[in-house]
Amino acid sequence: MGRIAVLPIELANKIAAGEVVERPASVVKELVENAIDARATRIDVQLVDAGKTLIRVADDGCGIEPEDLPLALAAHATSKLATVEDLFNLGTNGFRGEALASIQSVARVRIVSQAADSGRAFELESQGGLVGQVRQCAGAPGTVIEVRDLFYNVPARRRWLKGDASEFSAIVEILQAIAAANPEIGFSLRHGERKALDLPARQPPADRILALFGDRFSEGHLELHEYETYARLDGMVAPPSVHRPNSKALLLFVNRRPVKDRSLLQAVLLAYREFLPPGRYPVAVLFLTVEPSAVDVNVHPSKTEVRLFEHNRIFSLIKSAVTDRLVRSGVLPSIRIAGGTTGPMPQARPDTEFEPRFDVEQSPEPPRLFGQAAEAQARDAAHRWERAREVLDHVAPRIESDFEVRLPAARQELPVEGHGSGVEYGSSAAPAVGAEAAHDNRTRPLTLNSQPSLLSQARGLFQVGNTYLVVETPDGMVVIDQHAYHERVLYWLLENRIAGQAPERQRLLVPQPLELSLNARALADAFKDELQAFGFELEPFGPDSFALRAVPKYSVSGRHTEVVQELLEELAQGRTPPTPEQLRKSMVEMVACKAAIKAGDALKPEQILDLLRLGETIPHTFSCPHGRPTTYKLGFRDLEKIFHRR
Repeated sequence: MGRIAVLPIELANKIAAGEVVERPASVVKELVENAIDARATRIDVQLVDAGKTLIRVADDGCGIEPEDLPLALAAHATSKLATVEDLFNLGTNGFRGEALASIQSVARVRIVSQAADSGRAFELESQGGLVGQVRQCAGAPGTVIEVRDLFYNVPARRRWLKGDASEFSAIVEILQAIAAANPEIGFSLRHGERKALDLPARQPPADRILALFGDRFSEGHLELHEYETYARLDGMVAPPSVHRPNSKALLLFVNRRPVKDRSLLQAVLLAYREFLPPGRYPVAVLFLTVEPSAVDVNVHPSKTEVRLFEHNRIFSLIKSAVTDRLVRSGVLPSIRIAGGTTGPMPQARPDTEFEPRFDVEQSPEPPRLFGQAAEAQARDAAHRWERAREVLDHVAPRIESDFEVRLPAARQELPVEGHGSGVEYGSSAAPAVGAEAAHDNRTRPLTLNSQPSLLSQARGLFQVGNTYLVVETPDGMVVIDQHAYHERVLYWLLENRIAGQAPERQRLLVPQPLELSLNARALADAFKDELQAFGFELEPFGPDSFALRAVPKYSVSGRHTEVVQELLEELAQGRTPPTPEQLRKSMVEMVACKAAIKAGDALKPEQILDLLRLGETIPHTFSCPHGRPTTYKLGFRDLEKIFHRR
């Protein structure tokens, strides 16, 4: 007797419902996406008991013909696919044809629909998979679907549902994401007697995002637009001063479909890596548009994961576009005072209008801005590096000078142009810079980065606690962590110096032995050539040890052995052997950290000036390589709040 049997359709639908219908939010998602595919311009969602008792979705779309109503509840029935080729060129949200079939198997469903130009409405009811007869009824153009008593016939699933607050929050999160991707459609959400959401149709994309997520962008936003022949990226990112403890505020859409692709999200996280503290996540809403044939959305039952055929190029596009926008913003983090913030530093250039074009086929050919931007960025980087090298050659010796000479505890003020009697920036008393020292610095400011020149606005500079630098500006003050600021400067200079030319080495008179663990010695032996490429030359010292024979000239610190030892020991603690690229990045980070000015190092006035001048030659200085902030702005308006003057 055979043991293999075809499952009853009721049981098969309940199994499918386990994949598609996890909670009330899943039902809302499927029904709203069907309404969008029906070309609705208005979608209204009504809930009772957070969707457990009732979910009602009404739209003004094209409606369903009466003869199609039974098929709408049948498994694997859809109007969105006809051939296998259609599966690889999808332009709709739903296509599997199992959502309504799965929903009606675990709930009581009623559909009322009037097809366009029909003039008559029809209804169909289903209870636990048992479908009734189509009947004529009163109704308006479009479709209304009511889902009652979700999981009433699967009590084990119903017991797993959370409280009303949690289930309603999940529905709001899904509806916000869908509404953000469809600003041309009006949405409303009512929970009981309370209206939680009401969005007009034909809303500008930027206004829609701010209407939905305005609290996330309360400290400002940076609009983003990048183009390539294979993809387009639009969206909005928050400045680096805004971050969250989790990734819930990071939304990514592919062809209007909200996705949770870990790899693409990682591209955004890598772009923010040097701007955020460890363990913090950025705030961003990004829309990626690609040809429908270049993406496979048939990867996951709930369609939250996708497969991109140009994955590596799109990954690079997202990472470089977000990084470039953050660098160009030039926004200094502001200190919160009594619920407010100080104003950001002025931006170097205004944001463009946020008008993402989601339809690749119908949109005109976008300009090839990405390639031009890359060329301009390369020219700018080359120019910036030439200036930085000039400044570095002049100021590095003075920055690395002996910090044992302590300044008096009194305030070291460095006023500018008549604001006191100290060292005057832009005057003959200021230190010279490079070969162009004879020129007046006021006519040739070093503002090669995108944020305005801090020194050009400075009225006075001084150091407090031998740790922080304070720059007085016309509208307040800027506080700088001297170690983190110098670490960021050195990191950029070393990164570009190593990438652009082989570092010069200087041989030590006496080789310095390295005290390494067994694993670290193995790494030292395996990566001798890579270390030498960075300027650190190792040679055998005894049967199973190494000594440092030469060090790079770019390292402005005498802690050479400490740098190499800590680097190798840190890498030896990793679970997997490092790649040459990981070794290179760790080396640059560690050298920059070890060589940078430390907290507690007293700086002479000319050293402060040199450090800030050097910072103005790199793209940004408002976070260290580890993401810790280096600079904060405190405005006079906030000082007035502190002392109750306002």
